[in-house]
Amino acid sequence: MRKERDSEPFLVDPSEQRSFNKNQSQSWVHYLVGSVVSPSHIGLIILFILLFIPITVLIIGINYHDPRYCSIEPRIPIFLIVHGSVLFGWLTLVIIVSIIIIQMAKENSSFTSPILVIIFSIFIILSTIFLIIWTIVGSVWTFNVYQWVTYYYDTQTNFYPYNYCQPELYRFTFTYIILSYIIVFFQCCYYCFNNKLILR
Repeated sequence: MRKERDSEPFLVDPSEQRSFNKNQSQSWVHYLVGSVVSPSHIGLIILFILLFIPITVLIIGINYHDPRYCSIEPRIPIFLIVHGSVLFGWLTLVIIVSIIIIQMAKENSSFTSPILVIIFSIFIILSTIFLIIWTIVGSVWTFNVYQWVTYYYDTQTNFYPYNYCQPELYRFTFTYIILSYIIVFFQCCYYCFNNKLILR
């Protein structure tokens, strides 16, 4: 038997081939997952804490969804509602994938069926792209009216001027968009650094 294997050195043991293919698959899955989640207990706790952000965004957007609260740009509450909803879904998916990865690492098991993780990761990536695009759209709506917006209206007649916007709504949106760009910047830096570690 040994002679046959020595005489045919280019033959590969099927078990070794399966192991090689499995390792390649795991490496690809780890690369995809590592680009969208941080599979650690500390990261998971931070993600749960961050859930208050989309909830707050949704509350502000829903409370001031009436166009009279921001007549100069009535689409600002719509931006908050959509952004908050998608961000909440994004964080939920990231938490689910993180829990799966942590559980697999705890049981010292491999990615025997990575399809579910890959599907979740793809949805996370698509949601990330949408959030970036939607933030740019919201930036146009918010920053374009910055020079003309007023926070005062006639309290006696409840007359809202054409350039009025509720101060809490506008200031919150303005600050939230700026912070979103800062978070995206640091997030991109983290992804690049994390992927380099995975590829080593």
